[in-house]
Amino acid sequence: MYTYQTVVRYEDLDAQGRVKIPAILNYLQNAAVMNAAAVGYDMDRMAELDLCWVVMCWDVKLGRGIRWNEALTVETWPYQFYGSIGKRGFRILSAQGEVLAEADSWWALLRQSDQTMADVSPEMADAFQVSGKAPFPLHRPRGKAQVTEEAFPVSRFDIDTNGHVNNSRFAEMACSFVPDLSCVEEVMVEYKHSAHLGDHILPSFACGEEGAYVSLSSPENLLYVKMQVKYKS
Repeated sequence: MYTYQTVVRYEDLDAQGRVKIPAILNYLQNAAVMNAAAVGYDMDRMAELDLCWVVMCWDVKLGRGIRWNEALTVETWPYQFYGSIGKRGFRILSAQGEVLAEADSWWALLRQSDQTMADVSPEMADAFQVSGKAPFPLHRPRGKAQVTEEAFPVSRFDIDTNGHVNNSRFAEMACSFVPDLSCVEEVMVEYKHSAHLGDHILPSFACGEEGAYVSLSSPENLLYVKMQVKYKS
């Protein structure tokens, strides 16, 4: 298991002073990136190998709201590799050991040059020291969009080192179409295709008493991302 400590920063908060869902995904993503670097697969090494990890899906269960300036411990552990796929669990803990969030995630190893799948080598799998198990069974987002808004362009600030829209930026875009983020207990995100600078994103969504569903696609109906949030009962 890999752990790191962080503190909730002002930019992690929304207008109501709550830690934003994309900020939570960033805590998790940072843990995965730092875990890779700690075992010898930092961004420079991965670039030399013409490889990159991209997240396929998140399932995040949230506890109480996380507060500004709160000290957090983020834990992550890769629990399975097969073929091109890696599976990784996460926990976010308070300074008192309270579980503030748990997550399961699936990742794909790609060749950077042509974005095709690459098998995880035995050397890479050994370096990560697979252990543990999924924190809970992963669920994918389910729903049907009913309302469609106008398409908007991908900004250069949306692009990460892999050359496409970062997963947390996609989540931030999707969250803007959820009417109530104050009582979310579970967030499920699935990434289907990459979006790049110059692309346009067409949002569609449906909202109800139990939660919301959002899809982000191209104007030509190429699905980029779908997200479902469930509200606390």
